[in-house]
Amino acid sequence: GSAGGLEGTALFRSTHLAQARLRTMAFHDRMHAGIYAAVGDAVSRIAHLECEWGPDEITKKVVRYIFKAASDSELLQMRWEEICKEFVERAFQGYSSACAEMSWFYEIDLVPTFVQAALELIMASGQQVSPAGVQEIVHAEYEDKLDRTMLDKAFWDVTKALVSDEKAAGKLRNNLSKAYWPALDEVLNDGTLHREMMYGLDQNTELKRVESFVKRWLDDAMSRSWAALENAGEAPGPEMLSELLRHLIAPFGTESPFSCLPAALTEGLGRPPPDWAFIRTCSTELIAIWNGEIPHPAAKRRRKGPPRRGGGAWQEDSVAVEEPEELGGGGGGCPKCTSEEDCIGSPVSPLIRHMHNGKAGDIYCKPCWESFRQRNPSLKGVPEEG
Repeated sequence: GSAGGLEGTALFRSTHLAQARLRTMAFHDRMHAGIYAAVGDAVSRIAHLECEWGPDEITKKVVRYIFKAASDSELLQMRWEEICKEFVERAFQGYSSACAEMSWFYEIDLVPTFVQAALELIMASGQQVSPAGVQEIVHAEYEDKLDRTMLDKAFWDVTKALVSDEKAAGKLRNNLSKAYWPALDEVLNDGTLHREMMYGLDQNTELKRVESFVKRWLDDAMSRSWAALENAGEAPGPEMLSELLRHLIAPFGTESPFSCLPAALTEGLGRPPPDWAFIRTCSTELIAIWNGEIPHPAAKRRRKGPPRRGGGAWQEDSVAVEEPEELGGGGGGCPKCTSEEDCIGSPVSPLIRHMHNGKAGDIYCKPCWESFRQRNPSLKGVPEEG
């Protein structure tokens, strides 16, 4: 009796698993057919822009990446909002890498495809939701991914045109990208959000936000890239900075409406003109800050990591480095160290004063100083009496 019961249980489980596999296969077949039809419809509208690939080849390539993302069972465990965002994010990773250089990439409308597939995924997850809500999230995510891809392309084109050394150009390109979003977040969180939502911002406030973003962004990106540019014999001056900013404002020429300046800041003002007076003002002021000719406006708040160029911006990224035991550190931080809350020394650590172009600069404890010297051996300093 017990043997027969065990056989019956095993048969039930086997049948149940087989049925589950069939349901999964049917779901994937339905998903693939829907994606293929929707992509084919979108391709038919842009096929005339492609000289190398035929419509069928374009459709197959695009479907491959969207279907691969839609086949990830992990999506079915998420809330519907996260399904929409993650699905678009995962599909774009392969799709943009393979197709971003194609002439039709920014013209094809794949939003209906993503919406249709997202609704299938949400239904399979057992959630019920308004199609309009899915449309809204998918459309926003899709446009965001296109904008970010276009932004990366702009950074690539601009740095390649202005910096001849390939390694230095790559460093600058990566740092323009790294510094972009923190600068934008900082400006958007400047305390005007409530006023903007309730009443809108006056033109003067909008202009100041654009200027603030540009200055923060370039300050961070260029100070991170300075060492690489200087080593390549292309240390920035006011002219180079001005030219860089003009290119970033209109990276694909004045005929193209695209700008690297965030639409969230320029929507009401439009894109700045090539002769925008702030270009010269900003470039001159940043160079003066980096050369120590004028104090950095946020020096106390931002004074973390390696010494600045004469009190200005970072030379390299601020990276945590373990403190060598022999340097006299003991934790707790040194009260006289410029690294402040990021200090890796102790109250009894010896002090070093940074020397830049023969001029006395900031004071650091020896553990922090040695960690900076590991990344930039050219730093010069002298012992400072405590």
